[in-house]
Amino acid sequence: MKRLGIYLIYDEEKIIDSFIGYMLRELKTCIEHLVVVCNMPEVLHGTDILEKHADEIFYRENLGFDAGGFKAALNDLLGWKKILQYEELLLINDSMFGPFCPMKDIFSKMDKKPVDFWGIIKHKEFIRQDKKYVAEHIQTFFLCIRFRMLHSIYFREYWEKLPYYKTFGEVVWEHETKFTNYFGNLGYTYEVLADTEANNSKTNLENNFSQYALISHELIKKRNFPFLKKQQIAYNTLSQQTQENLFQALRYIDKNTDYDVNFIWENIIRTLNMADLQRSLHLQYIIPSQKKELAVKRNIAIVVFAKYKEAAEYILEYVDCLEQKSVFSVQIISEQNEILEIYKAHSLNKNRLILKKRCDLTELCRYDLVCVLHDADVTSDVKPSYDGKSYFYCIWENLFRDKNHISGIIEKFEQEERLGFLAPPEPNFAEYFGNLGCGWNKRYEKIKDIVKRIGLHCPISEENPPFRITDNFWIRGGILKCLKKVRIEEYPYLPYLWSYFAQHMGYYSGIVESTDYAAMNEVNMQYYLKQIIRQIKSEYGNFKSFDGMEAKILSRALKVFCEKYSRILMYGAGDYAQKYKRFLTNVEACIVSDGERRTDFFEEIPILYLSEISNPEECGVVLCLNKKNQKQVIPFLEQYGIKDYFCIPC
Repeated sequence: MKRLGIYLIYDEEKIIDSFIGYMLRELKTCIEHLVVVCNMPEVLHGTDILEKHADEIFYRENLGFDAGGFKAALNDLLGWKKILQYEELLLINDSMFGPFCPMKDIFSKMDKKPVDFWGIIKHKEFIRQDKKYVAEHIQTFFLCIRFRMLHSIYFREYWEKLPYYKTFGEVVWEHETKFTNYFGNLGYTYEVLADTEANNSKTNLENNFSQYALISHELIKKRNFPFLKKQQIAYNTLSQQTQENLFQALRYIDKNTDYDVNFIWENIIRTLNMADLQRSLHLQYIIPSQKKELAVKRNIAIVVFAKYKEAAEYILEYVDCLEQKSVFSVQIISEQNEILEIYKAHSLNKNRLILKKRCDLTELCRYDLVCVLHDADVTSDVKPSYDGKSYFYCIWENLFRDKNHISGIIEKFEQEERLGFLAPPEPNFAEYFGNLGCGWNKRYEKIKDIVKRIGLHCPISEENPPFRITDNFWIRGGILKCLKKVRIEEYPYLPYLWSYFAQHMGYYSGIVESTDYAAMNEVNMQYYLKQIIRQIKSEYGNFKSFDGMEAKILSRALKVFCEKYSRILMYGAGDYAQKYKRFLTNVEACIVSDGERRTDFFEEIPILYLSEISNPEECGVVLCLNKKNQKQVIPFLEQYGIKDYFCIPC
């Protein structure tokens, strides 16, 4: 079979990772001529991977996303004269890891299907949230076009007429969801590799869903789906509780296939926000309380920064849980002689404490693992002592409970070579409850400047603050080399940076708990959740899901805002406008920034430029944009006299 393959790549940092090399190698076993289209003007790292496997490589601006890249390749970069020399055409993008079986096996199975085009998986017909019907369609990250359809005038015309879409949502709704139906109506037949029927409904179409996004483990293990989509790993939704699938899928791939899961870790650690990754893969470790013996002796440093003399009593209780001849020594760091004397008196009889006035954390990079702990104010001088003692317990119970617990933590680092940083859970009691959800605490710009100045390679955004801000943790010693570039005056910001240091060095991060603390914490969290939901329901009415709760709160807030104005404008005409339009009535117009490409209408609502709005000071404006674009647009609104606006949550 004379087969042409076009593989499309985009990476924000212009880097080609190992998983792409594996995919290209597998494709070459089934394709005569392999073309790589980079939706970026250059590749800064990894060109050798492309050159090793690709027959041709093209570079272009990321115009039109993957559909735009395929359009450019077919119409211009290769041209139809060359394309029509082949019997089959394969269109694939870099949105998935795999394959988890030989590519030859995939083509062998599908070669037996007498169809005109095929893919890996399809989305059953469904009803969108806005009640629009979407026909059954192949999901277009992997398409194989056979001779009859490839050589038809209809296929060429489709790509020649396809616009360069401006948003990813347009690509999905105008290309992916319509491609299959368009060619199906022309009489071309299709099939897919994966079996998704077990999870589809013929009667309740609103229940049909994108299966690779939510049940990856089942698809890979049972439904003949040989890929893991990257996009799914970044999903963080509470409306569907399917996070278990990701971890199960990774474990299944590792244990039951020949695929190297390090290809996956290499890419997602580099490209995903660590807060998303920690939640999506539920990187929360509960250490069993049973006795453990270390399989491998590690070079461990345990460092305690002591500030409060009253806390020494409680710290020493934990230290005494170590055996007399423990392999662990504990460094007590304090600039106060009075505090050091307290610990010195204790260490006369038990030689496991090392007392110092100062500690340079950068010097600890020679250790395999480092545990950094702080004491706490356990007096009632500032606040009731039980608050400080509970805070202290949260730190020490989860990081230093006893020798068995410490051994269990070390074992986790042994078992998971990509694990770099572990922190205790965030306190959620007393006044600490109010800290939940505070995020960056107005420090984002400063942290971003530090990250940029010292050259950390990790995604950082204002929308996704660190999943844990702390100065108490376990960390691989080598990660502490990052501190050498941090200025002394920047040390107060370190609690925000630890997981980014780990990510820069190629590691993921998580939360660690003892079994006892986890049990207590789960009960507390369930209690808080029930109380919060009870209060919200009493104020906003009943709801069934997290999405329903958000909708109730947002609907009320928008109603209050819109009642103040006779004229309502919606800023934006993209994905966010589509999502939030249902909460608004009597919208006069959608507005977009001057100079932006626009159509005349959005869902029958006229689209105008900001400068075309008459008497803008009379209008209430709802910003249906992401946070980044909201910040960019607000100054222009204020220039036009619009002082009051509603920013949708995102």
